[in-house]
Amino acid sequence: MRRMCIPFVLLLSISSFAADPQPYLKSALMPFYPPLARQAQIAGKVTLDFVVNELGDTSEITATVETKAVYAKDLLRQAAIENIQNWKFAWPHSCSCRAKQKAIFFYKFSGKLESPEGPTVTVRWFGKTGVIRVEIDGDLPQFETSAAH
Repeated sequence: MRRMCIPFVLLLSISSFAADPQPYLKSALMPFYPPLARQAQIAGKVTLDFVVNELGDTSEITATVETKAVYAKDLLRQAAIENIQNWKFAWPHSCSCRAKQKAIFFYKFSGKLESPEGPTVTVRWFGKTGVIRVEIDGDLPQFETSAAH
């Protein structure tokens, strides 16, 4: 009887050391390129650290912005934070868990001029768990020129 109990106790102790469950991205609104940043052709990278609570909501969001346009950091930071506040996560099983997560938003330009026939922004997502990468490619805005008469 004693020999039978030892493997059972070992099995229980191993399961208690299992990794914490990680949330996965369940839903998110389409990210956007801030209109003023797109018009001014401002590109950059925003790294967001945040917490996912037991309900799947995001909180405690901090953002770090890398861009050459130092004066425009707040435009990109605010857009990325607004995007991530609407994200909804789920857990593999119900738990009263909290987990730190990371997302990286890349705001950049496709090199194409915007066209009335197509979208002005293309969004690509990479990953639902771990580090989530979001690439937002904006077409270059066409500026109206007035013809001299």
